[in-house]
Amino acid sequence: MTDPVISPDGKWMWTGSEWIPAPPSSASGADSTINLQDSMMSGNVNVEQNSNDATSAINLKDSAMSGDINITQNSASDFIAGIDHLLKGLGFDGQSSPAELTPSQEEEVEQVLEMSEKLASSGIEIDPWTEITLGNAAELAGRIHSAQQHYLRALDTFRKNGDRQGEAASLNCCGVIAGTRGNLAEAERLHRESVVLARAIGSREIQGVALSNLGNIASKRGDLVEAERLHRESLAIKREIGDRVGEASSLLGLGIIAEDRGDLVDAVRLYRDSLAIFRETGDRRKEANSLISIAFSEEIRGDFAESERLYRESLAINRELGDRGGEGRSLHGLGNIAFRRSDLAEAERLYRESLAISREIGDPYGEGKALFCIGNTMNSKGKHDEGRRMYTEGVRIHREIGIPIDQWYIDNGY
Repeated sequence: MTDPVISPDGKWMWTGSEWIPAPPSSASGADSTINLQDSMMSGNVNVEQNSNDATSAINLKDSAMSGDINITQNSASDFIAGIDHLLKGLGFDGQSSPAELTPSQEEEVEQVLEMSEKLASSGIEIDPWTEITLGNAAELAGRIHSAQQHYLRALDTFRKNGDRQGEAASLNCCGVIAGTRGNLAEAERLHRESVVLARAIGSREIQGVALSNLGNIASKRGDLVEAERLHRESLAIKREIGDRVGEASSLLGLGIIAEDRGDLVDAVRLYRDSLAIFRETGDRRKEANSLISIAFSEEIRGDFAESERLYRESLAINRELGDRGGEGRSLHGLGNIAFRRSDLAEAERLYRESLAISREIGDPYGEGKALFCIGNTMNSKGKHDEGRRMYTEGVRIHREIGIPIDQWYIDNGY
């Protein structure tokens, strides 16, 4: 094989048609071995690369097999195939994802994501469906910015290739990230675009998911009529195609609407229906979400003991899964119980812990809710200036992301 032509500064390599960034040589101090540990499998897969590549040997620890498998790799496509194989071993197959990751699996995902970023930074294009899978893995591992980058790259490639189904799927994924970051206007735009494309190509699955996401946005904005319409349309599609987890998500959304309308009996019924499906399918992350919803309804009904029990059960699951957003919501609920029992010191501690998590993960909706509750606690303590400061900050944040402001705050000059 002819040695590649490297620029005098060592930073660029000639491919025969263009200059591309030159991968570091082993002499430059770059790691020569990267270990990708896969707890789903046993044994090792050794992928050997050209000595001019960024890594000369990649050790994939793979437990579904026995013994070692050696792959001689002279192209990026071989390595991308290895990434696909590892993702499937972890339960990421197409748009399907595992409900949760163990700590060791999170480490494996981190390493796969690191390698995919190295490929992308070298200008190597990864298959867009693999990009979506990588985005799903990053999102489940809590790496929201990384997830967004994978989804955006997928969207760009699908559009370039004229793949409308892929475009609809990646638009929906990008919308979820925008919603997570509190940008409801951008999230709505992306989900609506996804629905239009999904209807045009007849993809019921993508259409059902996007409609459910639009229902959640409408619910956050207080448009309960539109939220119910969207969730019911989504529910019908998910039942039609046999999507049990999707069905449970729509039931959860309808429960929130019933609760906002004051129909707590119907809300709890819908929440418990969703909880049963999430337990049946083994989705513990969403099981914790349903527990929080039931706990809040029991709180409103005045059964503080049952509400606290459910919040604590959800907190244990969220901490076990490493779900920081879920942990923050559970802590917020426990703060509500402490506040209702007039334990103001404990309420403040829990609300401030929830606030810190919302800020850490970039959740402005949760941040605003925590600020309002800290404001209530400060007022109950007689610290009215501090309470007013918290209200002012909470109103500012929720206005920025398009959340309706309660009339009391408006009447009192916030």
